[in-house]
This record gives sequence, C-alpha cells and structure tokens, in this order.
Amino acid sequence: MAEFEWGLLPERPALRRAIRHQLRSLDRSLRILAEDFLASESRIDLLAVGGEGELVSIRIGQPGEDAAMLTRSLSDLVWLRPRTRDLRKLVPGLGIEPSAEARSILLCPDFQGETRLAIDNFPLSIELMVYRCYRHRGQLNVVLEPQKLQKREARPPHRVPDRKERPQRRSPSSLETLPDPSSGQSSAVATPLGRSDEPDPLRHLAPNSDFRTGLSDADLRLDAEETHGFE
Repeated sequence: MAEFEWGLLPERPALRRAIRHQLRSLDRSLRILAEDFLASESRIDLLAVGGEGELVSIRIGQPGEDAAMLTRSLSDLVWLRPRTRDLRKLVPGLGIEPSAEARSILLCPDFQGETRLAIDNFPLSIELMVYRCYRHRGQLNVVLEPQKLQKREARPPHRVPDRKERPQRRSPSSLETLPDPSSGQSSAVATPLGRSDEPDPLRHLAPNSDFRTGLSDADLRLDAEETHGFE
C-alpha cells in the first residue's frame, strides 16, 4: 500500500468527521453543536457556534454540487435567523448570541466560476473552502484551503456635471416659435420644415379643382346643395 493515497471520495460520515477535526484545528473558537442537523428541507452536515456567538452552517458538497450547496447554504441563513433564540434555550451555556447574524461555510472539492462570482454578493455570510482527501497509513485526512473572494472593480462616484459640461439645448425651430401677442405681430403660421417653393411634380397629373383630391364636382356627382356644404 502506498504511504499517501490522494483523490479519495469517502463516505459522508467519515468525511464529516475528518472535516470536523480539521476545522477545529483552523479555528479554535468554532464549537460544533450537531451533525446531520435537519434544517428546512435538507440536513446541515455540521451546525456550529462561532467566536462571536453566531450560528454557523457547514455544508459539504461532492464534485459538481457547489451550485446546489450554495442554494442550500443561503436557505440555512434564512432558516436559522428566527430560530437562534430557541437553539440558545435548547443548548444553553455555549454562548449563542441571538443578535449575531448566522454565517455559512461551504466546502467542495472545487468551485465553478459562476459560484465564485455569486459568493461575491455575500462576502460576510458565506465562506468557501476547497477540501482534498487523502489516506496516510490507513488514516483518512483532509486538507482545507480557504478561497479568497474576487475583488470587485471600484466604480467612480457619481458626479453631477457642471453647467459648462452640460449639453447645450438646440435653438427652437420655426415650428416652435410663436409670435408674442403683445408685440402686435400677425399670427401667421410659420412655414413647416422641409417645405420648398418648388412646384409639385405630381400636380400636373390632376385637373384643376377646388378639392385637394383633384376630383371635380361631376366626378363626385354632388348637387348644388351638397356642394354648398363644403364651401
């Protein structure tokens, strides 16, 4: 048998015990309350209390389960919040602080890029750790590697542009200009934009008529009384 065996996928109870032991080595203030603790719809691998009296949900995922475990970790935070006082009564003397916000530790063999980006929205609530399993002389061990969050790009603060930097309003067109009634000027309608004095090239196709359609009275077959109504 080789002295070190890497790439192991042990059964969950053995993996849970190995990770529990290693977490205590990394953070002495972490106190484990329960294993395989039933939460909203699934079981939390390890439920602990942190150094500030906050409840800590510890989830362990298999390869490819990081996205699903992230969803469950977020659910744990919501589920634990209203139950902090009840857990304090059930397990007194462990320093559970009801005012402390719960947090989560998520352990997986690897994390996809989308999961790492999603964690950036919860920098204080969820901590990522990569675990590697190996066996040394028949003893199962794990190596834990805390993952650093990606730093967000700093955005320049919003600044209201100065008056000189603001775009100038365009001058009003002839359609927008109305005569001042007090000036005594006539209220003639301004010439619409785009009209020219050139003759209409289609005008010669219609006979002379008082109607804009180019139809004569005979074409419309109107009598004298009906014609008078249009005048």
